Amino acid sequence: MKFYDSPQATVSWNETVKAVVIEWKGFALGEQYRTPLNKLLELAVQKQSNKVLYDTRKLSAISPDDQNWVAQDWYARSLEAGLKYSAAVIPIKVIAKSSLNRMVSGLEVSNPSEEFDDIDEAIQWLSAKK
Repeated sequence: MKFYDSPQATVSWNETVKAVVIEWKGFALGEQYRTPLNKLLELAVQKQSNKVLYDTRKLSAISPDDQNWVAQDWYARSLEAGLKYSAAVIPIKVIAKSSLNRMVSGLEVSNPSEEFDDIDEAIQWLSAKK
């Protein structure tokens, strides 16, 4: 079920896995980056889900401002929303991998999360989580 769609990202519900899925389509900056992440939280709360799949294969670089926003604002709200398990399909672009790694390294991640090269592996890992 598609919940939100923009030129930058799609947020949907995967009924089989009982997870929110965000699929990035390319470069996003400011509100173009933040709105899909906020919609992800909105859907997670609505569905009472504790799982999210980040499909970042097509993601581009993440601006320092957006990285800071995730670290200082969004991440705490994701925990409050009940997100517990996250699977990320890693970006193809080296610059995107670097941005994502910088952002994640700045977070005190206590919840189980894994990175995958293959979306099917990510879905399989999330499927095993309750």
